[in-house]
Order: sequence, then structure tokens, then C-alpha cells
Amino acid sequence: MGWKWLGRLAGPVQVESRLLLQQYQQQADPALLQQLFLRYADALYHFLLQQSDAELAQDLSQQAWIQLMLHAGSYQGQSSVKTWLFSIGRNLLIDEWRRQRSHAAQELLDELPDPAAKPLQQLLAAEQSANLDLAIQRLPLLQREALLLQLEDFSLAQISEITGVGQETVKTRLRYARHQLQLWLTATAEQTHEHR
Repeated sequence: MGWKWLGRLAGPVQVESRLLLQQYQQQADPALLQQLFLRYADALYHFLLQQSDAELAQDLSQQAWIQLMLHAGSYQGQSSVKTWLFSIGRNLLIDEWRRQRSHAAQELLDELPDPAAKPLQQLLAAEQSANLDLAIQRLPLLQREALLLQLEDFSLAQISEITGVGQETVKTRLRYARHQLQLWLTATAEQTHEHR
């Protein structure tokens, strides 16, 4: 991810993330930031990658860490560090989408991958995993976002905080997402079975 210098600062001590950030607020010690980076960098990048491309996900992930460094003093401890970091990343992604309001960018957001594009020779497990990934990508943006956050082990309250909507709205988005995934995956399984 381009932040290799953080990997060289690794330390063996596991400290609660909030305490690490509070210490970083006071000391600006890169070793403290490095511990947070090791905990959350991959998860943040994966979350952004599921909603963009690799280059944009990497850029936004780095921007989120820069924002965390620059604004560490504004962290009040009302949410987990991971929730706060994902909120920063999500806001950067939304800002980027707003900048890319061109016709081509909108088409990219609306494009639906073809779940039937997988060769029949693939192993069933790999095919099911690929079909699930494709089905997730086909979900409407807000449903996909809620599902991806839930897959990152965020609670309903944390997803609500990250997305800025009520918990009932989050539940509704998750319910629709699960229902649509079930429909698509069932149809894909039936098509696969018919072709064998």
C-alpha cells in the first residue's frame, strides 16, 4: 500500500486502539500510528476496494490515514477508532464520487458484472465465491455499503454512525441486500445446475 515505513516501526505491545490514538494525539509518535495502521489498513483498503477500483482505493486509503494524522486531535472517543477511520474513508469516497459526476463515472457506478461469465471448469467453491462477489457488486450502492460494513464486523450502531442514517434504515438496507443476494445466488445455482 505504499506505507512501508510504518511496517518497520512494529512493536510487540497490543494496546487498545483508543488509547493508542489518544497517545498519538499527545506525542505524534509514528510508532503509535503504525500500530493502528497494522490493525486497520487492510480492512479499510478492502472496504474501499469493494466500492471502487484498486488505484482509487489505495489513494483514498492513504488520504484517510493522512486525515487521521492531521485531525487526530478532533477524535473524541465517542466511537471506536475503526468506526471513525471508516467514516473518514467513506466521506473521502463520497467526495471523490461527487468530483467524478461525469457520464463515464456514473456508468461505472451503475455497471453490473455478468455472473454467468465464469468458465464451467472452475471448482464449485471458487465459482460460488466468485458468484457471491459478483452478486454483492450488483447490489445498489447503499445496500452494498451496509453489507460490506457488516462483513467487516461493524455493529448496527456503528454502521449507522459511519453512514449517517438511523439503525432502522441500516436494518432495511441489510434485509433488502440479503434478499436480493438470495434471489441472485439461487438463480445462478439453478442455471449452473441446468448446464451440467
